[in-house]
Amino acid sequence: MSVNIINITEDPEQVVQLAAWTGDWHTYVLRLVDDNGSPVDITTGTLGATFTNAATGIAYSFGGGSVTLTKSMATQGIVTVLNPAAYPTAAVVRLTLSLTVSTSVRRFGPLLIEVLAP
Repeated sequence: MSVNIINITEDPEQVVQLAAWTGDWHTYVLRLVDDNGSPVDITTGTLGATFTNAATGIAYSFGGGSVTLTKSMATQGIVTVLNPAAYPTAAVVRLTLSLTVSTSVRRFGPLLIEVLAP
């Protein structure tokens, strides 16, 4: 089994795009990298995820559940993101991650997920 690791940076101009179907419930393996492309050590700190509708900026509602963030290889900046639930509606969803260490917050992404209706 192979795993596709997706690099997302602190530069909001570097957008990564994927697609999914309504009804899909996905796990994404992401590597958080700085502006130079080097992995960010996420061993310490707290991770957060935000899902918004890219067109409106309003939170994308999964209808329940909460996102699961797992530090898979923390020194290499690799985190596994499991959506709160299956995608309920078609939209372009913007996923951004945050890393908070003490009072410093770093933001990564966006990962744009085009959710398509079959």
